[in-house]
Amino acid sequence: MTLSAVNASTVYLSPSLFTGKERDAESGLDNFGARYFGSSLGRFETADPLPWLSWQLGNSKDRDRFTAFLGNPQNLNLYAYVLNNPLNKTDPTGMYQCAGTAEQCAAIRVGLADIRAAAANLKVGTSGRKALDKVLKFYGAENTNNGVNINFNNHDPNALGSTSTAHGVTTISFGANALTPLGPTGKGETVAHEGTHGVDQKTSGHMPHTFWQFYDTEYHAYQTESAVDKGVGSANETDEHSVWFPGIRPQQRTTNITKDAYSNACADVGGCP
Repeated sequence: MTLSAVNASTVYLSPSLFTGKERDAESGLDNFGARYFGSSLGRFETADPLPWLSWQLGNSKDRDRFTAFLGNPQNLNLYAYVLNNPLNKTDPTGMYQCAGTAEQCAAIRVGLADIRAAAANLKVGTSGRKALDKVLKFYGAENTNNGVNINFNNHDPNALGSTSTAHGVTTISFGANALTPLGPTGKGETVAHEGTHGVDQKTSGHMPHTFWQFYDTEYHAYQTESAVDKGVGSANETDEHSVWFPGIRPQQRTTNITKDAYSNACADVGGCP
């Protein structure tokens, strides 16, 4: 048997190929759900079903999102795959772009699943449940273009993340190692923390500028983290002062949230008042 014959037989043993998607043996195309991908061409066979029309005719935030989207010339090519950067990005559904490795993108999904599980265990109407519901609504579904972009390009690979909003589009940049905690709450805490900053920025319509604005959003973020921990029923993993653990008293919880928020705000502005 020749080497080429071995390679050919190996290909057909597994239909799951590029990014784990199934290849149709008859057409040679990879099934991404929303559309088919032609690996030989490095592009999708049909245009990306993006809601441009609704953005143009929507409210001011939708129009800002449309303007920001058109600001990247690569987005004008509706047949391209992940902005022509398949080494660093994947497209799990054919519409949603995750600017990270397969493992990093999977970690985002795990974090969101942890948040959903935590929310389900908290009573409807409580502050913790409301905070988690807002974060989940902010991130939305993977197959929607809702103005939330996620990457792992934080300049500090050991940093957890940073969030910025401009022209109606929120970009969350996690550190390369931000979602590596092995415990039951680490990923959910980090995804919820940065998502809370996104919620605050969308609500206020601007980035924080002063120390106390930074403090307020950090305080909210740590409150949301503590809701994740409480809902999952596991001690906080990622913070200097644990914002929740079994048996923690309300006063201690508030004290630790305050300490962590103040420390982060100092780092955000490069000094404390």
